[in-house]
Amino acid sequence: MANNIAKPKNPDDDWKFWLVVDPSTWLVPILLAVLLIALLVHHYALHLPGHGW
Repeated sequence: MANNIAKPKNPDDDWKFWLVVDPSTWLVPILLAVLLIALLVHHYALHLPGHGW
């Protein structure tokens, strides 16, 4: 039964992702989440003993 599922042909099928994830709604929140994660990782890395400024 699982054999009937079509496998994606990347990058030919990449456009289908944007049918579900509307960039006008989700692009800014996704970018803000990525920025927050980057800031947290840098904050942690700079506060490790011996690895700060």
